[in-house]
Amino acid sequence: MRAFAIIVLSCAVAVFAGSSIAQGADSSIQVQDAWARQAPMMPPMGHMHAAGGNGAVYMNLRNTGQETETLVGGSSDAAESVELHETIREGDVMRMRPVTKLEVPAGGVLEMKPGGMHIMLIDLKRDLRPGDRIHVTLNFDHAAPVSVEVPVR
Repeated sequence: MRAFAIIVLSCAVAVFAGSSIAQGADSSIQVQDAWARQAPMMPPMGHMHAAGGNGAVYMNLRNTGQETETLVGGSSDAAESVELHETIREGDVMRMRPVTKLEVPAGGVLEMKPGGMHIMLIDLKRDLRPGDRIHVTLNFDHAAPVSVEVPVR
């Protein structure tokens, strides 16, 4: 029973932490529902594991301004580099590919989610374990940089 209570409490904390809003100083961009995970790697035997490698960050970016804003990159304390990615279908195969920018429409929301647009953490400096938090800074073409602490799920 105690283990069940701990699991429920941990899930509640993760959900609450992921629903926080971050906004950069003097920025029209708000970050909502941010979370990260380590990307599973597939070794030759076909078993999933998650040591080293890459990770992904998902979130919603709300633009409260009157002009379209463009996400052009970022950085993280958890990875050597950060890339913007989209997931596309090529025939029967889903593939990820880097993009140079992601637009956040004026008065609108850019939704980054699994199977869609996301922030890729390249060459992780450490494993991302559920319950951890990582720091991510987002860079825009006009808006001030936005920094956010992102929970790992």
